Amino acid sequence: MLRECVAALRRLATYRLPAGLDQRLLWLSENKETLSEQERDELLALVDFAQDRTVDKLQARALLLKFEDAWPESVSPISYSRLD
Repeated sequence: MLRECVAALRRLATYRLPAGLDQRLLWLSENKETLSEQERDELLALVDFAQDRTVDKLQARALLLKFEDAWPESVSPISYSRLD
């Protein structure tokens, strides 16, 4: 069960926005001065979503470090290069 929890946390810690969503967020951000009201709402929703995922990633990373400290023999050390 511990390994499954760690695996789930690692998936969350390494989450990246899908490419299409990331591209849409970038486009909306770059064109924010000319967006329609609907597009502005979309931009705000995507920013909120991205910020929430960032918080989730940071919490997952913190928990992974706690797991590593508590059960070093059961949890492989966290490589930060894999988490970025």
